[in-house]
Amino acid sequence: MKKNFLPIAINISGEKILIVGGDQSALKKLQILKRFGAEVEILAREVCLEIKQSGVTFFEKPYHKKFLKGYLMLYSFTNNETLDRQIVADCREAGVLVNIHDKPALCQFVSPAIYSNGNMSVAVSSNGKDVYESIRLRNKISEFLTDNYHNNKNE
Repeated sequence: MKKNFLPIAINISGEKILIVGGDQSALKKLQILKRFGAEVEILAREVCLEIKQSGVTFFEKPYHKKFLKGYLMLYSFTNNETLDRQIVADCREAGVLVNIHDKPALCQFVSPAIYSNGNMSVAVSSNGKDVYESIRLRNKISEFLTDNYHNNKNE
């Protein structure tokens, strides 16, 4: 089934978000989510040193659906197809939005490449198909807005 994701902006400030997985990809997502004021927690068997030193709450435990209570959304970085499918089923049952890293067919939502400057935000999404192209286009938009919009705004 083809997935078509509705691009929306959602206020995650103060919302609880769970990241399952503790590697460098999870760290990058943690850093992005913190920029938007989310209350992020990490659940993984092993958590990388940078996450441990970030000040975020983390649990070095295996995944179990009992951990889902109270979260708005979950990002999974397990790289384990069986576990990811279980996480999707559990999240749907618990009413938690779910994103499985690099598996858009399993996702309820995808995170776009975001350009943000003051009150201006632009999101570029490829429906989870080509993340690197989304990032490339976001960077082009950033250059254009920096050169044209933001500089002219100050005149």
